[in-house]
Amino acid sequence: MSRVLTIALNTFKETIRDRILGVIVLFALAMIVGSVWLGAISLGQAGRMMQDFGLVAVTLFGLVVAVFVGASLVRKEIDKRTVFVLFSKPLGRSEFIVGKFLGLCATLFVVTMGMGVFLFVAVWYVAKSPQPDLLLACLLIYVQLVVVVAVTVLFSTVTSPTLASVLGVCVFIAGQLSSNVLSLTRLGHSPFVKAASWVVFVVVPNLSAVDIKAAVVGEQVSRPATLGLWVGYLAAYCVVVLLLASFVFRRKEF
Repeated sequence: MSRVLTIALNTFKETIRDRILGVIVLFALAMIVGSVWLGAISLGQAGRMMQDFGLVAVTLFGLVVAVFVGASLVRKEIDKRTVFVLFSKPLGRSEFIVGKFLGLCATLFVVTMGMGVFLFVAVWYVAKSPQPDLLLACLLIYVQLVVVVAVTVLFSTVTSPTLASVLGVCVFIAGQLSSNVLSLTRLGHSPFVKAASWVVFVVVPNLSAVDIKAAVVGEQVSRPATLGLWVGYLAAYCVVVLLLASFVFRRKEF
């Protein structure tokens, strides 16, 4: 366990100092500040406009960090040949994968919640009242992005960083539509369509189940009673994906 934590800490230090990561965060914060201007022209809906626009910004730029940094985590170590030094020590390949994953998750937490706190303060200033649901929404965005990190790390063990990034984005988009796919099983389609829909629903993580952005801005009613169950489901999904990534990486030759 100590070896995993060492890899995680080194990964965190490496990614948190990345210049590209700093640019992404600054640009995201700039977009959140821009929502202040949008709120000023929204005819009395300044707070709601800022929340809506800001949560989308947190999601998009968190996704950029998750897929582009996650896709290069393993490949960069292979290209720099540092894996040979690491694996010459008593370090297993599974420990390497898990450590890299945890390190990026720590970085992603700092980035996502940093933007979330900034948005919370900005909305409080404009709307004159705190909106604690914003912080919960950002935390659940982070949960979604952790799943994307796990999937992207898996893809990065079998393909190029560019393709792994694209596939990571595709999984995120599919995860937002997962519940819609399941609804096809209730519309009287053929058994093949129903079976395929169930397969897609099981394979693709249901990220929309923990998405409360619409509830925060008052567009729909949230279901807090089920959030804990869905977070547990996504945690289990990450464990399965990391086990698969470790299995693939142990058999990789380089």
